[in-house]
Parts: sequence; structure tokens; C-alpha cells
Amino acid sequence: MHFTGQRSDLVDAFKLAQPLMIQMANSVTQVEEARTAFITHTVLLCNDKAIKKTTHLQPVYYLNGLNTHLLSMGEFLNDEQLIFGDNHQLTFLRKKLPVLTCQPHIVGSTTFWLNSTIESVMSLSAKTGTVYAADYSIWHQRMGHPGDDILRKLSEMVKGAPKLITIPSAKKPCEACAKRKMPSCSFPPSLLCTMKPFQIVHSDLKDMIK
Repeated sequence: MHFTGQRSDLVDAFKLAQPLMIQMANSVTQVEEARTAFITHTVLLCNDKAIKKTTHLQPVYYLNGLNTHLLSMGEFLNDEQLIFGDNHQLTFLRKKLPVLTCQPHIVGSTTFWLNSTIESVMSLSAKTGTVYAADYSIWHQRMGHPGDDILRKLSEMVKGAPKLITIPSAKKPCEACAKRKMPSCSFPPSLLCTMKPFQIVHSDLKDMIK
């Protein structure tokens, strides 16, 4: 699990349906908020060239009172990343391409750190013009207008889907869903009476049948 002690690091932080209980060194603390965080960091390529990369991390949990940022190696490995390196450097690979590079906090330390900068929504918008967010309305449309129960379980059923999708308590009606649930208008009364089969054909096709 990834953690931050700054609520401002998170994009559209929201309260969890059920708080998480986290065991600290001397006590148990409660985590109630989470969301996406964006970091810009340096990645060392196989040819020793360095590039700047912006990565979104999700979910990132807000832990009040935490004076540092904690990244979980297990989360990266669960994301099907590979890791190789030594006591001087660790490199994470996705599909054989480097995506993260970490070095020891101090020489000889077993704690590794990622030289990165937390990005705000405004800074990302200025750089790219777009921002990744697990937005309810976007995923509702992408998945063909499913119900809220389906979206809550989306990450269990769809590979690569966001783990946390906020289901707003007061959301705007979906126009497509509303139209789909509306009954069709009754046909007007007709005085025509057919005398033989297929004399009149009722069809919901727009164009005439030739």
C-alpha cells in the first residue's frame, strides 16, 4: 500500500466506505481517505540515459501525521512489474521497459528512495492538458452504462481497471440510461384492417424496406 501524509498530494481525495486499520510501530491508526497521486521522476534506461517520466499511483492512502511518503514494492510487483538490481540501485520493469529507478537513501542503507516530485492537478494540466482520474461518469460510459454494483467490483473483473471508483452519493441522471428505461409511446389507434397476411408490416427500422 502507498501512503502519504499530505492530503494535498491526492487528486480528489474521498472517504473510504470502511476505514482501514493500520498497525504502526507503537499503535494502531485509522486510514479514512485515498485517491490518485501523480509523481514525476527520473528513470535510468538500459543505455544509461535518463528520462523524466510522470506516473500515476492508485490507490494512495492518506495517513494523518505521516512525515514522509511510503511506496510499496509489493504493489509494484502485483502490477506485474519485474525488479532487478543490487545494493546500489533497483530498477522496476514493465514489459521489459524501465519504469522506476530507486537508490539507497544513504550509502549502505536498506531503505531505497525514489527521487520524485508530487504533481498537482494544475501542474499536470499545464504540462499535458489532461489528467487521469478514476471518474465515475467516464467509467460508467466506457463500460456500457452498468449499475453501481458492477463499477464497485470492476477492478476484480477487468484487468487494468482502477481499484477505486468513487460512486457519488448525489449524481446527475445519465441521459442514456434514462432514455433506455423510458417506455415507448403507444401506437395511435388505426381503422385499417388487413384482409390477408403481410398486407401491413410493422417495423422499427428507420428506412423503408425495399
